[in-house]
Amino acid sequence: MTDETTQLAPAGPSHPLAEAGSLGREMGRAYRREVEHHRKEMRLEEADAWARGPSGGDLARVDEAPPDQLDWWSLGRAAELDPARGRAAWERCLAEARAELGSGHRAAKAVDAAGTPWERAQFLAILEAFVADWRPRGGVEAALVEALAQAYSTQLAWTARLTVLGGAEARRQDREVEQGGYWVPPRVEAAAAVDQAAAMVDRFNRLFTRTLRALRDLRRYAPSVTVGHVDQLNLAQAQVNIAPAESTPERRVGAPLEAIAWEGANHAHEG
Repeated sequence: MTDETTQLAPAGPSHPLAEAGSLGREMGRAYRREVEHHRKEMRLEEADAWARGPSGGDLARVDEAPPDQLDWWSLGRAAELDPARGRAAWERCLAEARAELGSGHRAAKAVDAAGTPWERAQFLAILEAFVADWRPRGGVEAALVEALAQAYSTQLAWTARLTVLGGAEARRQDREVEQGGYWVPPRVEAAAAVDQAAAMVDRFNRLFTRTLRALRDLRRYAPSVTVGHVDQLNLAQAQVNIAPAESTPERRVGAPLEAIAWEGANHAHEG
């Protein structure tokens, strides 16, 4: 016997202890949906046997499917047939999700209208400029900078719409004055469309300003303390020995997802 007690690490958001229950519930729900679906054509025992039956195709699907196309049922089957491969598939999902977030593509998808490469590049250019100005420190500041870019990008889109609608109405009025010698007020539908576009421009401008103020206040009330070239620091009666910290990967807007995922994996392995 020993008096030593095993200390478990805190279960953070991405810690296996914290997410095991949530992942298991999602997989269980997917299994029940699959059984209910096949119960329409077979008995309960047969549907259960079919859902639990071994299939090499399930493992191949988990190994080959892109993370955004992986479903809970396939991941659950992989967890039963080969837990290591199921866990590897989930870790791959997490790695690519972090890479998508860090590169700015997650924020870009929220404001993509047509989803074209040019539209994505335009948003990332705005985000890159804002990141260069603010150099966000941590996830909260990064989220606020992304919200800035989203508000400004959407404001530009509504400004373009307002220009089109207002310009078309102005040209119509010019033609009527030139041809008939009098002016006809715009139709209710046309005036409402112009007013809506103008209101949306103002709304996203206010959202941009409010987010900018929140980012400014966050910096003002939570200032950073930078200490350089010091081996020992005394803070409130305590001695703190400071060792040089290893550099961490910087946020790189628009960087290739594979490069960010690989760099993040290296730092996770070193830690």
